[in-house]
Amino acid sequence: MDFRELFDLFVSTMVVFLAFSINYIARGDVKMMLAYLFATITAFLFHELAHRWVARSHGVYAIYRAWYPGLLLALLLAIGTRGSFVFVAPGAVEIYMPIYIPQLEADIAIAGPMTNVAAALICLPLTLIHIPRISSYFYVIGYVNAFLAFFNILPIPPLDGFKVFRVSKVRWIITLILAIAMWLTYMFL
Repeated sequence: MDFRELFDLFVSTMVVFLAFSINYIARGDVKMMLAYLFATITAFLFHELAHRWVARSHGVYAIYRAWYPGLLLALLLAIGTRGSFVFVAPGAVEIYMPIYIPQLEADIAIAGPMTNVAAALICLPLTLIHIPRISSYFYVIGYVNAFLAFFNILPIPPLDGFKVFRVSKVRWIITLILAIAMWLTYMFL
């Protein structure tokens, strides 16, 4: 990992964290700030690293690049709406294939949302057992992962769902159902 990629991942992670936790920062709620920090790491950072890992494991050059105008917009919206509206477009893993292989692009794209589904699923039993102070952390981590999985699997360019939908409607539908199931589960806990 080169310095610029590491820097872009760090800045993007911090901006996503700030956008999601701006209300808790303003109130000085350290507990929720920590919950959103862990949520950002598992939901955003692991999502992007999953894309990168799958691409590189198939011999495809992949590197994360921040989109600084999107990061600035995320901060301004979060601050301007006091956290009531969060829209984050932090950047993406850019892939370079010498020969374009649609199935491989779909495999790389689905890795992010499926990482989020897996994280939400892992957090679910830890949310349900109601251990004071700990359950709320796992709820936030699971909810943010479930939401990010749902959002990213939407078949809208340039989201991951669009790349999967173009290649395999069946894989897209299965992932969409899993993401919706996780998101609704957390919505109604």
